[in-house]
Amino acid sequence: MENQPKLLSGFQDFLPDRMIVRSQLVETITNEYKKFGYLPQETPALEYAELLLGKYGEDEKLIYEFTDKGERHVAMRYDLTVPLGRIIQMYGNELAFPYRRYQIGNVWRADRPGKGRYREFVQIDADIIGDDSVVSDTETLLTILNTMSALNIDVTLRINSRQILNALTKTCNLSSKEGIGILRSIDKFDKIGWEGVARELSSLDYSNQVIATVKQYLDIQGTPKEVLAGLRSLLSPSETLENDLARLNETLDLLTSAGIDASKVTVDPSIARGLDYYTGLIFETVFNPDPNFGSICSGGRYDRLIKYPSGEFAPAIGMSIGLDRLFSAMSTTGLLPEPHSPIQAFIVNFDKTLLPTYFSVAQKLRAEGISTIINPNTNKIAKQLKNASDRDIPFTIIIGPDETKNNNAVVKNMTTGEQISL
Repeated sequence: MENQPKLLSGFQDFLPDRMIVRSQLVETITNEYKKFGYLPQETPALEYAELLLGKYGEDEKLIYEFTDKGERHVAMRYDLTVPLGRIIQMYGNELAFPYRRYQIGNVWRADRPGKGRYREFVQIDADIIGDDSVVSDTETLLTILNTMSALNIDVTLRINSRQILNALTKTCNLSSKEGIGILRSIDKFDKIGWEGVARELSSLDYSNQVIATVKQYLDIQGTPKEVLAGLRSLLSPSETLENDLARLNETLDLLTSAGIDASKVTVDPSIARGLDYYTGLIFETVFNPDPNFGSICSGGRYDRLIKYPSGEFAPAIGMSIGLDRLFSAMSTTGLLPEPHSPIQAFIVNFDKTLLPTYFSVAQKLRAEGISTIINPNTNKIAKQLKNASDRDIPFTIIIGPDETKNNNAVVKNMTTGEQISL
């Protein structure tokens, strides 16, 4: 027996029904991105490995890398952000800043996939390069909220800042390097709770005083403004921290001015993502129909990753939606839109002698933007109509010998069963 074809673990096939819905989601997302002035951009799947290596910390081991037939050390892109950095450095002199771009692309990670995760998946990113103002911070958060609203998804944005996390480390009288274990434990707070965090910190030999300070930090709750006040009270004062808290406060005020419901945004001290390169605002989304699912959109400010052609760092902020995680989350909660066939008209085939008429009609419909197919076979009419119905095609066009003589056609609405002669 011949070997049966198999799909690689962590990869997916997309048949038409699933692909139609994915395309609908992508169209909705990109339409929202465009409303905020983001422009489309594309980069190759393969990059020189040296571009990617050294950018992702411990996750570097997940990069697919190999030597190609030209003896070049290459790698498949791990995300869309590092290739964006190459674009800025290579073409920055040709671009207008702030540079707003969105990109939709497959990325690859040699990971052990968990729930809703794959080794090949699609990211839909939006970034603003070349502006470090609160305007770009607010616009990024608004892009997320507007996009999720357009998808009819109820989410809550959880925001924090790397400067707040740095201040926590300083309050614990630790260097940035000494405090990295604290931040990694805090980032697991949602999954392991305070007892899990305390056990981790204890196993890492942090003092009881440090552990007590971390508990005070994670215990800060309330409205966004109350959380900011609590952080100001707990953390060691500095000009950097004060500026950061004021910036978050201004961002919240601007979101309110934009008409955002205050309940849609929380300041969450436990958010500690992207320890390797985020520098300011960081955020994740809570998928409220299933809060345990995990974030479907996240990102933050990264002002020391991308460089201008001059070599100076370019301030940057960005967000990323994982299309496959989004699809999985919506699927498990019944939120996916129904797939609707893009084919609008189906011409029934009575006899091959009528093919010239069918092709003439089909071309006229296509010229009007109506997706049309001609049934290739002259099988029974009932069978052809069932074929159209099974494929969710809304209209069939019937042109038989009688219709040809009278120079007309019967159009049948496959949903209502109504027929009209034209």
